[in-house]
Amino acid sequence: MVATAGQLARSTNIEIMSFAVAGSTSITTGQCVGLDSSGDAVLAGTSGVVARGLFVAIETVDNSAGSAGDLYIRLAGGNTYVYATASEALVVGHAVKSNTSSKVASTTDATVTIGRYIGHENEESAPTDAVADDVIVVRLGL
Repeated sequence: MVATAGQLARSTNIEIMSFAVAGSTSITTGQCVGLDSSGDAVLAGTSGVVARGLFVAIETVDNSAGSAGDLYIRLAGGNTYVYATASEALVVGHAVKSNTSSKVASTTDATVTIGRYIGHENEESAPTDAVADDVIVVRLGL
């Protein structure tokens, strides 16, 4: 099996939560997601969503024609290992955040960190660094 963004990478410590999707919002599997001031799911590239938590979408929901709360989405959060898409070169073990396209990018700012880059699929003993658009394993949380 080849991993795709949004799939769960491990079967332990899984935390899946369901949130209402903001109005006029479409979220795709594998994108980084945050919660707006009303607690509705929005793409994490949107400013002002970090304080309410950061997640990765495990399904696609298109609420682009709806109002806030018309649809719900399941998100991976907490201590979950999930596949996401790198937006740039990443070093194993470094903290990552969401960028403006809701992919993961490196960061040294703990206030915007979504988790840590762990490696590629099936890389437990000798993980390698990532390049842009690689599907990678991210351990959510710190």
